[in-house]
Amino acid sequence: MAVPDPHALSMPLLADPRCAAHVRSLLTSRWQPGVDPSALARFVERSVGALVFVAVHHGNFPSLEYMAAALRDRGRPVVAVYLRGEAPTDTFDAVLCCDGSLAQLAEIVAVLPASSVYVQAHGRWSLLGQFVAAVRPDLRVIQEVWDWMDAFVEPRHEQAFVDDGLFTAPELAMIRGAEAWVRTGSAGFVHKHGGAALDAVVADAKVPEVRIIPAPPRAWMRSPAAPPVGPVRLVHAGQIKPSTSSRQVFGDLHLLPTIGALTHQGMHVTAYAAAHLGSLDAALGEYVAHAAADPRFRIEPRLPVRRLVDALHGQHHFGLLLYPFDADLRVGQRHLQTALASKLFAYIAAGLPVLVSPELAYMAALVRTHGIGIVVEREAIATLAQRLAEVDHGALRAAVARAQPELCIERQLPAVLRLVDGAP
Repeated sequence: MAVPDPHALSMPLLADPRCAAHVRSLLTSRWQPGVDPSALARFVERSVGALVFVAVHHGNFPSLEYMAAALRDRGRPVVAVYLRGEAPTDTFDAVLCCDGSLAQLAEIVAVLPASSVYVQAHGRWSLLGQFVAAVRPDLRVIQEVWDWMDAFVEPRHEQAFVDDGLFTAPELAMIRGAEAWVRTGSAGFVHKHGGAALDAVVADAKVPEVRIIPAPPRAWMRSPAAPPVGPVRLVHAGQIKPSTSSRQVFGDLHLLPTIGALTHQGMHVTAYAAAHLGSLDAALGEYVAHAAADPRFRIEPRLPVRRLVDALHGQHHFGLLLYPFDADLRVGQRHLQTALASKLFAYIAAGLPVLVSPELAYMAALVRTHGIGIVVEREAIATLAQRLAEVDHGALRAAVARAQPELCIERQLPAVLRLVDGAP
């Protein structure tokens, strides 16, 4: 099958006057052919009978790694194509990376011996499912989407995101159009659980959907263990932002004041950074400086989830999901209400109880329902140490142990596989 000319692709986004020029520019600027024929032949051979993942990059959304680990334990082969960056090692039966080239991705997709492809893409790359379908109209394209931009960027606050330079108006139009296609034109979509508030975000859906939790497989989980004797130890694993980033868009991720409020009470805080470009000094210099000045705070580079789970096990009292949600934060309320961070399940896999902000309504409900932590109001952070001194930590660990078999990727797989395979 010949690789299509980018100008000949039939994509609904290319018929949208709000974003067509932007999409066309994106396609042509990333159209550098060059897949190694022998590597492609080996990949195609390994793809026979395998579940095929197509992903933008490795780092933020580990659900593919979780599913691959669980499926391979069951004897089902899994292969993956990554548009950008390197794929995680020892995760898939075969991998091809495209060096950022949509032409190379098209070359691979054009010859896949599969009837279905599972695409993981959202935000600026939410068009990827539509792109794959344009290259191979015969494929069933299932798309996984996290953090719907329709919820993150409410129309009434759209200009704030444009003014801050986070998006351009054509980009936002492209994202909204691509997300609408996922909900109405794909073969089906996978996304996070998020409670009743999520129903309104996907109310226009015309294709099947499956809601999952981004939880590690059972094999990665560790039985809850008592933390070291001494000060209360807290850990944050995930995205944080420097104070130089937009306050109205990323103010909740400016965590230094919260960290200071916690260590001021004698508690110890460790932060494992999320994926970022460059060194910790370059990306999060003020956190590094704070760690040098405050012996109760440490900042560490990002760890792959499986290594993170082992690093956290038995070393901390609580995992943190505490954020300063200012009244003028421009992030959509439905985004906060439906948020389901993968770090929550990394904490649970490591056997840690959780501290969570009430604004994160769905995660707070999960914590309350399973009894695996405490919901902490922002004004209560200043006296949190006193509250935690009265908590039965052993009872919380026991609740985490009970929740672990329920909060794992294996619980999600049957519904995902039915969707991928087109089964009723």
